[in-house]
Amino acid sequence: MDTECTTLNEVEKQSSEKFKVAVTSKGGKLVDQHFGQTTDFMIFEINGEDYKFLETRSTKKYCNGGHELNKQSHGKKEAIVTISDCDAVLSMKIGLGAQKKLGELGIECIEYCYTVERGLKYLQTMRKQKQMKKISPHSTALFKINNFS
Repeated sequence: MDTECTTLNEVEKQSSEKFKVAVTSKGGKLVDQHFGQTTDFMIFEINGEDYKFLETRSTKKYCNGGHELNKQSHGKKEAIVTISDCDAVLSMKIGLGAQKKLGELGIECIEYCYTVERGLKYLQTMRKQKQMKKISPHSTALFKINNFS
């Protein structure tokens, strides 16, 4: 087996590994909530081309129209701890401070506004593209990732 084939097989294996995603949604159908304004995160597990809903995790809202409710950012810390075992967060909007803290934990921040189902499929495709970019450094990325790690 040649090296290129081996590398492609490794990418296929990595892109089919399980990863967790936290989604901000008001009603469970759309990715339609700001990270700082959510009170519930929907947690999904993506495994290759499949995904499944795992649970809902509650947190306190810490942002109100761009102004933090608590100067100490306790709410932000709580929200981040609530999803600290996730690999990515899918949200309509995420402030730069939260993006930075999530990035430090290795959690990718994806701003997205459409259905939850399409958002999860977008993440699956994005993950494959990211893996392909690792084996072909001269290829152009098709998707933007807000990762500050």
